[in-house]
Amino acid sequence: MVQFSLPKNSKINQKGKIYPIPARAKNIRRFQIYRWSADDEKNPRIDTFFIDMDSCGPMVLDALIKIKDEIDSTLTFRRSCREGICGSCAMNIDGTNTLACTRSIHDIKGDVKIYPLPHMYVIRDLVSDLSQFMSNTNQLTLVTSR
Repeated sequence: MVQFSLPKNSKINQKGKIYPIPARAKNIRRFQIYRWSADDEKNPRIDTFFIDMDSCGPMVLDALIKIKDEIDSTLTFRRSCREGICGSCAMNIDGTNTLACTRSIHDIKGDVKIYPLPHMYVIRDLVSDLSQFMSNTNQLTLVTSR
């Protein structure tokens, strides 16, 4: 039987921070977001945020921006074009690797669970190291553009 061992501090601590439900909000969605920083010795955690969907855009990226702007400015993720072209906001949403800018919150049943891309080195929170992916993509682009 194959034995696997996880790297130090790789096991998720389920007791993350829980942020309060916004006052007077009626249309609430719960977002569970993976959080980890190499700056400390702590294990990853899942933080819980409650978003009033009446004051948020329809895409997962809209909710992440709202959380960063209004609730927790330390949340780290990538974004760029907001049109599904660049791929910078790639992450695992509701168990599927997808782009946060093209994934509708309304298509997700229950809690919205957001993790970094699996099988990739996590730099911080939802930011994965895409250097190998991007260099391969650039090589393919160069080959096909000749």
